[in-house]
Amino acid sequence: MSRNVFIFIMTITCTIAFTQYDENQSINFKKSELSIASEDLFQKLDYKLYPNPLVGNLLNFISPRSETKEIAVLNILGKEVFKTITLNNQILLPNLVRGIYIVKLKQGNYLGLSRLVVP
Repeated sequence: MSRNVFIFIMTITCTIAFTQYDENQSINFKKSELSIASEDLFQKLDYKLYPNPLVGNLLNFISPRSETKEIAVLNILGKEVFKTITLNNQILLPNLVRGIYIVKLKQGNYLGLSRLVVP
């Protein structure tokens, strides 16, 4: 079963009004408006990476899309440890410390996340 994931910002518009009295018994009306735009940012990208667990430093990708790939590798704390832009279906990673990483692949307005194990 395939699911689409949409990351978006909701549109919110509100009006804030209040009345203020001063020492002369005059009334002051204040009005403020707040508006936030809405836009779909990414759709889910289903891709595969191998070998997983990683063997050596070469990581391969299979993606249904042919655009330029923006690839980022994040450690388990969310810190970016590697980033590249490529048309290739493989990348050479630096020596990564043993652990679990998140590989973020972006192509156009599609975004995919996968877990990568480095033994």
